[in-house]
Amino acid sequence: MSAANMTMTVEQAYRAMLAFLEREVELTESSDLADLVSEYKLDADGQTRDPALWEEWLTAVDKVRPQGKPD
Repeated sequence: MSAANMTMTVEQAYRAMLAFLEREVELTESSDLADLVSEYKLDADGQTRDPALWEEWLTAVDKVRPQGKPD
């Protein structure tokens, strides 16, 4: 699968990032990383525990999104 041909929603990308980090926790058994992941998890409504965290995620997305691309 070519990353150049893949598109995801912002939420899907967030969930992918969480899945990646959760796997890293399994592989490394890092308690620091596990603590971080537990803070980033989404609740049943798809919301982060800390609303400011989602805003930080959106800021990060804006930094890597090519200019002129729609949301």
